[in-house]
Amino acid sequence: ALVSFPVRTWNVAVDLVTGQPRDVNSPLSIIGASRVAGEISTAEDLSVGSRAASYFSLLAAVNLFVAILNLVPLLPLDGGHVAGAIWEWLRRQAARLTGRADPGAVDTAKGLPLTYLVGGFLLLVGIVLIAADLISPIRLF
Repeated sequence: ALVSFPVRTWNVAVDLVTGQPRDVNSPLSIIGASRVAGEISTAEDLSVGSRAASYFSLLAAVNLFVAILNLVPLLPLDGGHVAGAIWEWLRRQAARLTGRADPGAVDTAKGLPLTYLVGGFLLLVGIVLIAADLISPIRLF
């Protein structure tokens, strides 16, 4: 899901502009996830157990996606900070093995252009998905 996320978001934007109905499996914003959760909770043709299972499945899917997205090794995310720490450790180990002086801390400020790019992408994705969830929401039932 994470690899296909940009393409699927692009497809949501194209469907929104062309007026096509949204795919049930397309990405959601928090507004869309809340709407789907409300639709699940008011579905009278589902048993209470099925509603609870569907609701918790949706909650788990959203949390799992956010956790995995946060581990992507890009700087504004936690994975980027982990990657920077690993790179710094590798540099120090290489310097120690070759007898060179400690190269010092990695300057993560050099990655700010990439940080701005990723932040801008996430902002754009958020705007597209919120607009799609308001204009053309996903309907389960």
